[in-house]
Amino acid sequence: MWEKYHYIGCFFATEDFYKKVKKYRKNPLEQQIEIPHITFSYKPDKVEESLFGTAVRVWITGYGNDGRNEGLKVKLECEDPVLQKMSEQIKIPHITLAVSKGEKAVNTSRLKFEPVEPMELESFFGGCTEEKRVIGRKRR
Repeated sequence: MWEKYHYIGCFFATEDFYKKVKKYRKNPLEQQIEIPHITFSYKPDKVEESLFGTAVRVWITGYGNDGRNEGLKVKLECEDPVLQKMSEQIKIPHITLAVSKGEKAVNTSRLKFEPVEPMELESFFGGCTEEKRVIGRKRR
């Protein structure tokens, strides 16, 4: 079943994710991202739904906050070769944590990321619809 996706990428369990990354945050911005993720493709024409639910290892490697955008720089490792190739196409892999009023999450990639103590996170590959519904459940 093909749905219209706003974006596809790696997704996290939101509440658990924000608890784990709290230690990195300095002066958190007010508008926290509802669905933390790493975008592989925005408004994709083609989607490999058969890969949805595939586990992706994510390592946090940096933190940035310029008062407009707040985010984490990350490194990805995918056991699936198709996903690995897709992940390597991301110019600056990152997760937007929050933005200031009027700012856009897309600008997080422009942050100056300071190195941090690495942390591994669990994520899964999936898609997010225009209605903010994440498709793709975690599988081992």
